[in-house]
Amino acid sequence: MPTPYHAYLLLTIWLLYCQPALAQYPTDWGAFQQVIDAKPLAGKKFRLEAAVKVKLIDTTAEAELWVRVDRRKGKTGFFDNMTDRPIRNPTWQVYQIVGQIDRDAEHLVFGGLYARQGQFFFDDFKLWVEGPAGQYMPVPVPNGSFEDATLAPVWTAYQERKGLERGLVQTGAFAGAQACRVDGAQAGGRSTFGRDARVGRYAPVNGINIYYEIYGQGPPLLLLHGNSQSIASFALQIPELAAHYQVIAVDTRGQGRSSENGRPYTYDLFAEDMNALLDHLRLDSARVVGWSDGGNTGLIMAMRYPAKVKKLVAMGANVFIDQSVVSSQIFKTLRRELRQTANDTSYAARNNARLVKLLLTEPRHTFAELAAVSCPVLVMAGEKDIIKPGHTQGIAAHLRRGTLRIVPNETHDYPRENPEGFNQAVLDFLRD
Repeated sequence: MPTPYHAYLLLTIWLLYCQPALAQYPTDWGAFQQVIDAKPLAGKKFRLEAAVKVKLIDTTAEAELWVRVDRRKGKTGFFDNMTDRPIRNPTWQVYQIVGQIDRDAEHLVFGGLYARQGQFFFDDFKLWVEGPAGQYMPVPVPNGSFEDATLAPVWTAYQERKGLERGLVQTGAFAGAQACRVDGAQAGGRSTFGRDARVGRYAPVNGINIYYEIYGQGPPLLLLHGNSQSIASFALQIPELAAHYQVIAVDTRGQGRSSENGRPYTYDLFAEDMNALLDHLRLDSARVVGWSDGGNTGLIMAMRYPAKVKKLVAMGANVFIDQSVVSSQIFKTLRRELRQTANDTSYAARNNARLVKLLLTEPRHTFAELAAVSCPVLVMAGEKDIIKPGHTQGIAAHLRRGTLRIVPNETHDYPRENPEGFNQAVLDFLRD
């Protein structure tokens, strides 16, 4: 289903990983943090919130909040970095992370995360923990509204990056007189995937313009990203795959640089777009690699247009959506995001809401429909994926030529967390 990674997004990425997922990108992201003693809060439910806004320069730029619990003996507990629901809203909006602090917690670490070219603003960090009778009690967050003369020593860098400069601004704060601003106007070292004018093209299909980039030579290979993501999410795959194939990397309708025309988002519509794109490119078929939402679209392409898909890799995909597929917490998180942005009438917020609703209601197929898929399919997921193992196993079991690969210790973000392993698995499968 996805980094910019709204992201993804996808379903979205629900990471249980010990550091921000963007760490696989060596120079395009940064983060700051505050560390507090969690021992008095151990075992309690918590709610962290802060106000965030983003002025985009690169359209794939994004911000997130993040929270991590450090447990005894160097272990990591609760972790959420919102990369499945990235922030690109140009106006102040309050965002939340909720969870439970591990019983053997030592420290609670939280802060802001940001990536690529943009101006990122954070303000008014607040923390509550559950008290008697289920009531939430405030926990002091030192300099939570950034009113001190400096960020240090309370707020420190988790990851410093050249061109992502943290500081204070005295105008336009959400609360009080100051806010934290990260100036990413000069962020450097970023991949050009998803914004490469040399190879980027638009295809007029289904009443919209689909943006795509082509790399390499050889048999055509279509890459389909996750929810609220873009071509850039495959930055760690494109160079390796383009050494063997003609890679056609695509921004899905209403995401990245592709346009949309108001039609409700469905994976069947996305599959229809991709079928039309292949026709536009005069390709009778292609290999397809889809991650998250892209995997859903790939499966539907193989159902509805079997002649168009020679081989398919579906990473972290699902064919229907209910609590047998993902945890109830995913539904709660997505519905909360819809409520938080209900009054935001900006296009970015409304489009994001449509993408979130897509995750809540789609896809709407059945295991039985997979019998229509005639091509070989590699069905992949991480052992810690947001897609439950039983659903991934069900997909593979109902395919005539399905191969199941659930990767130990990996999450829904496997292509970014372990690109070498993912890329090799894909190439081994696609090789004739």
